[in-house]
Formats: sequence, structure tokens, C-alpha cells
Amino acid sequence: MNKPEFCEFDLDLVRPRLRSVRVNGLSTCFRLEEVYWKIIEEIARKESLTVGKLISKWALEIDLKYGSVWNFTGFLRVVCVMQLIDRKYLIDLPDRAPVAPLARNSFLPMSGN
Repeated sequence: MNKPEFCEFDLDLVRPRLRSVRVNGLSTCFRLEEVYWKIIEEIARKESLTVGKLISKWALEIDLKYGSVWNFTGFLRVVCVMQLIDRKYLIDLPDRAPVAPLARNSFLPMSGN
């Protein structure tokens, strides 16, 4: 049985990038790995929004639902993953086939090391 290859991707996707974004009218900076910026940019494009407007939308949504969040950058990462799982976005990443959406509970069970 062949083991899956987990590390076949462009290492630039792992590099963190600091980006200044306007969120609900306020300028702020987020440091996210490049892969998350690619996901956010693609979702924003598909929603016909700027990155700032998309993140503003997410910020307002989380504020209305839960109040403030303790780790907003972590929240952005989780939103990216959940969008891929729940919303069925196809995201093109460099040097890799498009990442197809995952169905909930479709993860393989962990086996012994």
C-alpha cells in the first residue's frame, strides 16, 4: 500500500506574509502563510469583493455571532479551512492541481505511527 505524499507543494505557500488590510474602515496588518492569502484572494474574487471587504464581512459576522475573538488571525485561518470544507470552493495553488473541496467527516482515521 502506497503512503500518501503530504509534502508535494510549493514551499512558498508556507512562508508568512504581512499584509495591510482595511477591516471595517480601520487599517490593520495580518501575518498569514501565503497559502491562506491565496485562499482569501480566491474567495474574494469569487464573491466579487476586495480582500478587505471579505475580511470585513467575516469580522462583522463573527462579532454579531460571538462578540470579539481572542485570536483574529487564527480565526482567518479557520474560516479559510471551513470555506474549503463547507462552501465547495476550488482553489488553484501554484505547482499543484486545484484543491478540491472536502466533505465533512471525509477525513481518514489516524492510524498508529
